[in-house]
Amino acid sequence: MQNKKQYIPTMLGLEIQINNDTPVTVAAENFSFVLLDTAMRPDDTGYIYAHGLDYSNSYHWLSTVPHQGDKVKIQIVESPNPSPPVKTEKQDRKEMLARYEQLKKELEEKGLIAKED
Repeated sequence: MQNKKQYIPTMLGLEIQINNDTPVTVAAENFSFVLLDTAMRPDDTGYIYAHGLDYSNSYHWLSTVPHQGDKVKIQIVESPNPSPPVKTEKQDRKEMLARYEQLKKELEEKGLIAKED
């Protein structure tokens, strides 16, 4: 009997490590992203936010305030097992379409995109 290798699907994602904390692997079937916003003013703290989407869910892995001197390492990885999200929300397709139509109208009215006939 021949041994067959089991296929384990992997996803491209982002591995994020802040200082010496345990790295978080962010990956979703559709896409994932990390926002890194640094403070521009003394009263603005900035943030680091890791989020992902698949076709029916929104995932949240990380939301933290960066501090001066923090070391943030982000690298592209291929992983079959992303870190478990701390929060998962269902995507509402009707709400997404309504928001798209609203934004499209606003951009057309400002002349930033051409109106469709």
